[in-house]
Amino acid sequence: MNFIITERLKLKFASMNDRKKVYDLMISPEIYSKMFSEKFPPPTWKEFCDEGDHYFTGEANKKGSYLLIEFENEVIGSFCFTCEYEKIPYTELDIWMGKLKYTGKGLGREAINAVISFVESQYNIGTFIIRPWKNNINAIKAYKKCGFEEEEFDITMYYSDKRLSYYKDGYYGKNETCNLIRTKGQSI
Repeated sequence: MNFIITERLKLKFASMNDRKKVYDLMISPEIYSKMFSEKFPPPTWKEFCDEGDHYFTGEANKKGSYLLIEFENEVIGSFCFTCEYEKIPYTELDIWMGKLKYTGKGLGREAINAVISFVESQYNIGTFIIRPWKNNINAIKAYKKCGFEEEEFDITMYYSDKRLSYYKDGYYGKNETCNLIRTKGQSI
Protein backbone atom coordinates (compact mmCIF):
# COMPACT_ATOMS: atom_id res chain seq x y z
CA MET A 1 0.00 0.00 0.00
CA ASN A 2 1.42 3.39 -1.01
CA PHE A 3 -1.48 5.71 -0.06
CA ILE A 4 -4.27 6.28 2.42
CA ILE A 5 -7.14 8.18 0.83
CA THR A 6 -9.72 10.20 2.78
CA GLU A 7 -12.52 12.52 1.73
CA ARG A 8 -10.15 15.46 1.17
CA LEU A 9 -6.64 14.07 1.62
CA LYS A 10 -4.15 11.72 0.08
CA LEU A 11 -1.57 10.45 2.56
CA LYS A 12 1.41 9.11 0.63
CA PHE A 13 3.92 6.84 2.33
CA ALA A 14 7.21 8.71 2.06
CA SER A 15 10.21 7.27 0.24
CA MET A 16 13.89 8.10 0.67
CA ASN A 17 13.43 10.77 -2.01
CA ASP A 18 10.89 12.49 0.28
CA ARG A 19 13.05 12.61 3.39
CA LYS A 20 14.30 16.18 2.88
CA LYS A 21 10.77 17.39 2.08
CA VAL A 22 9.48 15.87 5.35
CA TYR A 23 12.30 17.53 7.29
CA ASP A 24 11.69 20.91 5.61
CA LEU A 25 7.98 20.72 6.48
CA MET A 26 8.90 20.05 10.10
CA ILE A 27 11.19 23.08 10.38
CA SER A 28 9.00 25.38 8.27
CA PRO A 29 9.42 28.97 9.55
CA GLU A 30 5.64 29.39 9.53
CA ILE A 31 5.01 26.67 12.10
CA TYR A 32 8.38 26.56 13.82
CA SER A 33 7.22 28.38 16.97
CA LYS A 34 4.39 25.87 17.46
CA MET A 35 6.84 23.00 17.76
CA PHE A 36 10.25 24.40 18.64
CA SER A 37 12.04 27.13 20.53
CA GLU A 38 15.55 28.00 21.60
CA LYS A 39 15.03 25.72 24.61
CA PHE A 40 13.56 22.94 22.44
CA PRO A 41 15.33 23.06 19.06
CA PRO A 42 14.41 20.77 16.19
CA PRO A 43 16.56 17.77 15.40
CA THR A 44 19.45 18.48 13.10
CA TRP A 45 19.34 16.99 9.62
CA LYS A 46 21.79 14.31 10.79
CA GLU A 47 19.68 13.45 13.85
CA PHE A 48 16.59 13.26 11.67
CA CYS A 49 18.36 10.89 9.25
CA ASP A 50 19.62 8.78 12.16
CA GLU A 51 16.02 7.88 13.10
CA GLY A 52 16.21 5.13 10.54
CA ASP A 53 15.63 4.40 6.89
CA HIS A 54 12.68 2.09 7.62
CA TYR A 55 10.43 5.17 7.94
CA PHE A 56 11.02 5.97 4.25
CA THR A 57 10.28 2.79 2.31
CA GLY A 58 7.48 4.32 0.24
CA GLU A 59 5.11 1.68 1.59
CA ALA A 60 3.36 0.92 4.86
CA ASN A 61 5.83 -0.46 7.38
CA LYS A 62 4.91 -2.39 10.52
CA LYS A 63 7.59 -0.50 12.49
CA GLY A 64 6.29 2.88 11.37
CA SER A 65 6.33 5.31 8.49
CA TYR A 66 6.43 8.93 7.48
CA LEU A 67 3.63 10.08 5.21
CA LEU A 68 3.19 13.22 3.15
CA ILE A 69 -0.20 14.88 3.53
CA GLU A 70 -1.56 16.10 0.19
CA PHE A 71 -4.53 18.45 -0.12
CA GLU A 72 -5.75 19.73 -3.47
CA ASN A 73 -2.62 18.27 -5.13
CA GLU A 74 -0.24 20.15 -2.80
CA VAL A 75 1.91 18.63 -0.05
CA ILE A 76 0.76 20.52 3.04
CA GLY A 77 2.21 18.52 5.90
CA SER A 78 3.72 15.34 7.20
CA PHE A 79 2.71 12.57 9.52
CA CYS A 80 4.75 9.97 11.37
CA PHE A 81 3.64 6.86 13.18
CA THR A 82 5.87 4.52 15.13
CA CYS A 83 4.55 1.11 16.22
CA GLU A 84 6.07 -0.55 19.27
CA TYR A 85 5.42 -4.12 20.41
CA GLU A 86 7.85 -4.73 23.30
CA LYS A 87 5.44 -4.11 26.18
CA ILE A 88 1.85 -3.00 25.62
CA PRO A 89 1.55 -2.60 21.83
CA TYR A 90 0.96 1.05 20.94
CA THR A 91 1.52 3.54 18.17
CA GLU A 92 3.03 6.97 18.73
CA LEU A 93 1.90 9.69 16.35
CA ASP A 94 3.35 13.00 15.23
CA ILE A 95 1.85 15.41 12.71
CA TRP A 96 2.66 18.87 11.41
CA MET A 97 1.40 21.16 8.72
CA GLY A 98 3.92 23.21 6.76
CA LYS A 99 1.82 26.37 6.62
CA LEU A 100 -0.57 27.99 9.08
CA LYS A 101 -3.24 28.41 6.40
CA TYR A 102 -3.84 24.65 6.54
CA THR A 103 -4.43 24.56 10.29
CA GLY A 104 -7.86 24.93 11.86
CA LYS A 105 -9.63 23.35 8.86
CA GLY A 106 -9.97 19.82 10.22
CA LEU A 107 -7.33 18.48 7.83
CA GLY A 108 -5.08 17.31 10.66
CA ARG A 109 -7.98 15.55 12.37
CA GLU A 110 -8.90 13.88 9.10
CA ALA A 111 -5.30 12.66 8.68
CA ILE A 112 -5.07 11.44 12.28
CA ASN A 113 -8.32 9.49 12.09
CA ALA A 114 -7.30 7.94 8.76
CA VAL A 115 -3.90 6.80 10.06
CA ILE A 116 -5.45 5.45 13.27
CA SER A 117 -7.99 3.45 11.24
CA PHE A 118 -5.19 2.15 9.04
CA VAL A 119 -2.97 1.09 11.97
CA GLU A 120 -5.89 -0.54 13.82
CA SER A 121 -6.90 -2.57 10.78
CA GLN A 122 -3.43 -3.44 9.44
CA TYR A 123 -1.49 -4.03 12.66
CA ASN A 124 -4.23 -4.67 15.22
CA ILE A 125 -2.97 -1.94 17.54
CA GLY A 126 -5.61 -0.03 19.46
CA THR A 127 -3.59 2.30 21.71
CA PHE A 128 -2.27 5.61 20.38
CA ILE A 129 -0.05 8.16 22.08
CA ILE A 130 0.73 11.70 21.04
CA ARG A 131 2.99 13.96 23.14
CA PRO A 132 2.98 17.57 21.88
CA TRP A 133 4.39 20.67 23.49
CA LYS A 134 1.93 22.15 26.02
CA ASN A 135 2.31 25.52 24.25
CA ASN A 136 0.73 24.08 21.08
CA ILE A 137 -2.79 24.66 22.41
CA ASN A 138 -4.61 24.46 19.07
CA ALA A 139 -2.99 21.12 18.22
CA ILE A 140 -3.96 19.72 21.62
CA LYS A 141 -7.58 20.82 21.04
CA ALA A 142 -7.54 19.05 17.65
CA TYR A 143 -6.11 15.86 19.17
CA LYS A 144 -8.85 15.87 21.80
CA LYS A 145 -11.43 16.17 19.01
CA CYS A 146 -9.92 12.92 17.64
CA GLY A 147 -10.67 11.14 20.91
CA PHE A 148 -7.34 11.67 22.67
CA GLU A 149 -7.50 12.28 26.40
CA GLU A 150 -4.93 14.12 28.46
CA GLU A 151 -3.60 12.01 31.26
CA GLU A 152 -0.45 11.31 33.18
CA PHE A 153 -0.08 7.70 32.07
CA ASP A 154 2.86 5.56 33.11
CA ILE A 155 5.06 5.72 30.02
CA THR A 156 7.18 2.83 31.35
CA MET A 157 4.21 0.56 30.56
CA TYR A 158 4.75 1.32 26.86
CA TYR A 159 8.30 2.42 26.09
CA SER A 160 11.16 -0.01 25.73
CA ASP A 161 14.22 0.63 27.91
CA LYS A 162 15.98 2.21 24.92
CA ARG A 163 13.08 4.61 24.21
CA LEU A 164 12.73 5.40 27.92
CA SER A 165 16.33 6.57 28.09
CA TYR A 166 15.62 9.17 25.38
CA TYR A 167 11.94 10.05 25.64
CA LYS A 168 10.65 9.22 29.13
CA ASP A 169 9.73 12.83 29.90
CA GLY A 170 8.78 13.64 26.31
CA TYR A 171 10.73 15.82 23.91
CA TYR A 172 9.80 18.95 25.85
CA GLY A 173 10.49 17.56 29.32
CA LYS A 174 8.07 16.44 32.01
CA ASN A 175 6.59 19.89 32.70
CA GLU A 176 6.24 20.97 29.06
CA THR A 177 5.02 17.77 27.39
CA CYS A 178 1.30 17.09 27.10
CA ASN A 179 0.62 13.35 27.31
CA LEU A 180 -2.41 12.31 25.29
CA ILE A 181 -3.70 8.80 24.78
CA ARG A 182 -6.50 7.21 22.78
CA THR A 183 -7.58 3.61 22.96
CA LYS A 184 -9.68 1.61 20.52
CA GLY A 185 -13.29 2.66 20.46
CA GLN A 186 -12.64 6.35 21.12
CA SER A 187 -12.91 7.45 17.49
CA ILE A 188 -14.68 10.69 16.72
